[in-house]
Amino acid sequence: MAEAKKKYPKFTSCRLTFKFPKLSEIDYGTKEYPKPDGEYSTRGVVSADDPSVKAMLAKLAPLHAEAVAAAEQEAKAMKVEQRKALEKKNGKGLIQVNDLFTTLYDQETEEPTGEIEFKFAMKAGGIVKKGPKTGQKWSRKPDLYDAKGQLLKKAPAIWGGTIGKVSFEVSPYFIPGTGAAGLKLGLLGVQIIDLVSGGQRTAASHGFGEEDGYSHEGSFDDETPEGGEEDSSGDEGSSTLDDTDDVDF
Repeated sequence: MAEAKKKYPKFTSCRLTFKFPKLSEIDYGTKEYPKPDGEYSTRGVVSADDPSVKAMLAKLAPLHAEAVAAAEQEAKAMKVEQRKALEKKNGKGLIQVNDLFTTLYDQETEEPTGEIEFKFAMKAGGIVKKGPKTGQKWSRKPDLYDAKGQLLKKAPAIWGGTIGKVSFEVSPYFIPGTGAAGLKLGLLGVQIIDLVSGGQRTAASHGFGEEDGYSHEGSFDDETPEGGEEDSSGDEGSSTLDDTDDVDF
């Protein structure tokens, strides 16, 4: 009997500064590095000393270690020729461990900036390979929410510098050809707390809070900025951000 695939919990990140976000439109890569099925992704930059970041890493570290251990066992079970090739490539170890994050450095001093960077990604589409729907095409996109947790019917153009949170799931990986192993952070959804779009920031970025008085009923979920797209997954206001099953930092 086949061993049941382990189910990993969903997580909700701490606040991140988005870097190179590809959340409003599908990213098909470049000529040199194409992504035929398309991808949604964003990098998230945070201070390594932030308590919420340390809490997030404390939850993910055991799962990362578990993924590395599983990769080591898989590598040891490979044919001798494959293992010898990996040992020659990676030195004494069979695998090349990829960290959960990238440490950022000052490009002039080459000293650590104190910030680290995570990457979250979601495959935008593909072909069903197993089951009754084998051969059928599928597609998906990340759920986008505003700061109040309301689902955005129409996606705004999300630029780098936007502040938000990311809902994600984790999955271990091992690439036999290179020995690379680690933990993927799979993008599920995004909550936009401070939007940067077209060079314009939100009121919060200027220190403005919510006050009684004039209110413009329309917001960026009522109008599609240039480059945005409509999300037909649900009716406006029919969904709110629900983290009840997630691990929130």
